[in-house]
Amino acid sequence: MNARPYWNPAAETIAPATLARETLAQLQHQLAYVSARSTFYQRKLAAAGRLGRSLASLEALSELPFTEKSELRESQLAIPPYGEHLACAPSEVRRLYSTSGTTGRPTYIGLTTRDIATWREAAIRSFWCAGLRPEHVVPVVVSPFVVAASYADAFETVGTCIPVGVNMTDRLVDAFRFAGANALLCTSSYPLHFAQALAQRDIDPRQLGLKIIFGGGEPGASIPWVRQQIEDTFGCQLVEVSGNGDYCAMAWAECEHRLGMHFSAQGIIYPEIIDPDTGVSLAIEAGVRGELVCTSLQRESQPLLRFRTRDQVLVTHTECACGRTGFGIRIIGRTDDLLIVRGVNVYPSAVRDVIASFAPLTNGILEIQLLQPPPAGWEPPVHIKVEHHAPTTAAAAELKQAIEARLREKLIFRAEIELVPPNALPHYEYKAQLVKKLFT
Repeated sequence: MNARPYWNPAAETIAPATLARETLAQLQHQLAYVSARSTFYQRKLAAAGRLGRSLASLEALSELPFTEKSELRESQLAIPPYGEHLACAPSEVRRLYSTSGTTGRPTYIGLTTRDIATWREAAIRSFWCAGLRPEHVVPVVVSPFVVAASYADAFETVGTCIPVGVNMTDRLVDAFRFAGANALLCTSSYPLHFAQALAQRDIDPRQLGLKIIFGGGEPGASIPWVRQQIEDTFGCQLVEVSGNGDYCAMAWAECEHRLGMHFSAQGIIYPEIIDPDTGVSLAIEAGVRGELVCTSLQRESQPLLRFRTRDQVLVTHTECACGRTGFGIRIIGRTDDLLIVRGVNVYPSAVRDVIASFAPLTNGILEIQLLQPPPAGWEPPVHIKVEHHAPTTAAAAELKQAIEARLREKLIFRAEIELVPPNALPHYEYKAQLVKKLFT
């Protein structure tokens, strides 16, 4: 079983022409399904003049309206907890989770038995692509979120899963020391935080027996300096994966060639890349940058048509020596995290990439401080606190100047770096918060 290159070769190596034909048929069926069952989409499609009309081609999907996260929240305020976009009977929902929203009110995700099965399939394909095998024992540390159940399903199907939960560092350490854990799924910023927790317990990270880390939830796992630092620290492999609690728990993963994350949810979702400013769909070609948009193909509970993920992505490749035909992406950042500094678009994750490149003098922990509401708050120099390991005052002064210079060179904005000692800034077990608002 370990020698099989793909979990589902029929899906993962499908010819593009065949995939296009099958996807169009699935889109037709899903569109008819939401038109008949979802009050939310009946209203949206009618307003766009598309209610009751089929799709003549995949390209015609661009004529349908986008679905925004804010609309889903408003839908659930109107009809809690599932919202007007529920397209099945409430009694058919078998799992109900809340996303990790930042608005103070969670968004609820419901899955039917079939939805659970399709999300499980996408997760298994992705993790198998990333290197998950039967010998892996994986602690799950993101249990409060909708995606975690699909992760656990995948780990239990292929290998062994140990439920741990968040903020349970001692339990996580024990899973490695006493329960045979040898793999880890976490955010890209967590491993170095975990390494510090191990150091406080006088444990050498390389003695844990970690073979592979699946890093996702935020950009970073594919950054050469971050990847190298984590792999050197733990003596293991770091592989990037990605999914989303709204459209599909896990749908992207690097293969052994690590060119970019392959799309692995064929037949489950349909991805587009759009120009975020104009909304125009872009051709899937290497080098294309834009916003990822996803449409459900066989979702029963809360189908999504052209859901704007707000993830900014770069298409890395459309062919790979591994034989998978799913195109590859890197996630650059999020549109809603975007800073505009005198007309220059700056993603906080890109700032972290630059600062991480100074490792080992930096550890990638930073805080971009917003002193006033935008746009005034982003007037240069932008104040950024950075944890550092410079050995002397002179070395710290040189590091500060070097970071400021490289930020100006690479990202075209002026920053004022304030170096702080290790552990002076918050360390996050889930998604790192890179921007802090200091105004009321």
